[in-house]
Amino acid sequence: MLNKSFHVLIGIAALGFISCSTGVDMPKGSSKGYASARLIQRDPGLPAPSAAIEQQVNGMIQKSLSRQFTSKGMAYGKSDADLVVAYLVVYQEPGMTAEYRDYFGYGRNSEEISDLAHERGVLDNKRPDYFRQAGIVIDVIDRNTNKLVYRNFNKGDFIKGASTATRASRIDTAVAGTLADFFR
Repeated sequence: MLNKSFHVLIGIAALGFISCSTGVDMPKGSSKGYASARLIQRDPGLPAPSAAIEQQVNGMIQKSLSRQFTSKGMAYGKSDADLVVAYLVVYQEPGMTAEYRDYFGYGRNSEEISDLAHERGVLDNKRPDYFRQAGIVIDVIDRNTNKLVYRNFNKGDFIKGASTATRASRIDTAVAGTLADFFR
């Protein structure tokens, strides 16, 4: 079911989805004092993404993350980086929430985040029409202390059938918006 739902992320509109509250940490640290970052190491035991769209969306998110950090003068991608960057993608439509956590890692409340996203984005949603929305949560973790330094999210309506350029632009805008306060 998750792979089937993931293909819907083709048009990941302006990503994001939740307003976290008690129970979900939302630290708002900054990039001050850090010089480098890298993507979290994906569990090598997980099957490789097989859907072309899943590979494409993850690639777009990862390129955008790299762009955001390097454009702020930080080195990106080396294994000994100061910071580890992780992300969780959530897709919703009436009655369901799917999460994609291959690049989120462990020990930072992914279940609680997804439950809260489902409650606020699906159960409490007052929209009378059918909807599709997607979101991203980005965590920035201090590699030496394993402390969560920063967490933020972005959400928006999903555009089915968006062009590759539109999809990439929307993902980049969402990632930039999610990390904006981190680079303040």
